[in-house]
Amino acid sequence: MKRFTNKDIENYYDQTEVHYRMHWKLEEGMGLHYGIWDENTKNLAEAVLNSNYRLMVLGGIKPTDMVLDAGCGIGGSSVYLAKNLGCNVRGITLSEKQVKTATELAAKKGVGDKVQFSQQDYTKTNFADNTFDIAWCIESMETATDKTLFFNEMRRILKPGGKILIADIFKPQGYDMSKEKDMQVMLNGWAMSDILSIDELHATAEKSSFKVTGLVDVSKNVLKSVNRMYFASIIGAVGTKAYNMIYNASHFSKIHYKTGFAQKKAYHQNKWGYYLVAIENRK
Repeated sequence: MKRFTNKDIENYYDQTEVHYRMHWKLEEGMGLHYGIWDENTKNLAEAVLNSNYRLMVLGGIKPTDMVLDAGCGIGGSSVYLAKNLGCNVRGITLSEKQVKTATELAAKKGVGDKVQFSQQDYTKTNFADNTFDIAWCIESMETATDKTLFFNEMRRILKPGGKILIADIFKPQGYDMSKEKDMQVMLNGWAMSDILSIDELHATAEKSSFKVTGLVDVSKNVLKSVNRMYFASIIGAVGTKAYNMIYNASHFSKIHYKTGFAQKKAYHQNKWGYYLVAIENRK
């Protein structure tokens, strides 16, 4: 399995942000994730914001909670929680560029006093023990090469009874990733090595004194985004090839369109699903 360094992951987000701005309504939804569609969702931006809402409700977040946005991206979820609940949020990302973008976004949205961002690795942060009530992770936890390191750090910085809230992709059942070419193309194009199965999620969490207390399969609710990513990749393939005739594109920018094809194929093969998860700290 291919392994990625923190610098690789930072490069991925920095090199591909332009793609999200072109195809993923980044200015409106303020998030790089799939988005959850329901009968009231009119467009992609609403689907992305709906992910924030659904996870917020699942976690029962209170205005008095201190929240860590672990893998905050451009800060959209942090801003959403501060604006809609009034809670204080600390967002961390491996990308220095994203810290700058997120800080500017929070100021623009009027919550700069409640939200702060910094460049940190969520497996070894500089926060004190028992700092947070909530660790919020939208499509970020699975990026960790060693998921145990993530859970151990969350156990340290979460208060007793605190929660990890996750919206992410998981294997519906266990299988050997090294034998799944489409999944490798999908994950490696996003600077990811492997993802947990649902059974592995339970087991890994319990090893670090956590317990999964809520699990909602919303795989069917991301299908519109799966298809949108696929069609964006068709456009991206043409654009990338044309760009490379004149310039030399960066690594992730060059291969990014391939993830759109692979994720659609793997989705319909039931190799991955999308889940909302609540996990309680039992230390």
